[in-house]
Amino acid sequence: MTENLNVRTRRISGVISTDDIIPGRYKHMHTDTSKLAQHVFENRFPGLAATFHASDLIVADDTFGIGSSREQAVSSLLAAGVTVIVAPRFGRIFFRNCWNLGMFAIEADALRFAEGENIVVNIGDGSLIGADTVVNFTPPPQRMLDMVAAGGLIPSVLRRIDKQPLHGNGSTNHV
Repeated sequence: MTENLNVRTRRISGVISTDDIIPGRYKHMHTDTSKLAQHVFENRFPGLAATFHASDLIVADDTFGIGSSREQAVSSLLAAGVTVIVAPRFGRIFFRNCWNLGMFAIEADALRFAEGENIVVNIGDGSLIGADTVVNFTPPPQRMLDMVAAGGLIPSVLRRIDKQPLHGNGSTNHV
């Protein structure tokens, strides 16, 4: 997958926890991620949620996604329109949740991109390209790209199951 993504950068400062992304009080209040999206960064950056657009990229200047294993932190960002997060470091569980739910999480220093700058992300080649700046990063393994292309871990596994050959009794092999 070497598809280019055209995105708008959104700058976020400081160490960001999953509770900063989506406050815990909403975790079980809504199952509809579009309702959760209205509350992203509510406590840390009031009003920011309403400014996200489809195909936004978050550029963080510090560790992003520390704290709980709250999947809603990723799903609410996806519902808000965020498709890529670039940070120098990620909380490990948050990082894996991003990929599992179909969001690109890239470890790189992209602070040279300004708030609102339109850039091109080439995940497969490992580059972020702005008008005057290129930031390179190590491209993710193909299996991770395939997982995001499928929509996340579960859709990826379901695709593999559907491709399993039929067995003698006519049923598919469901693991």
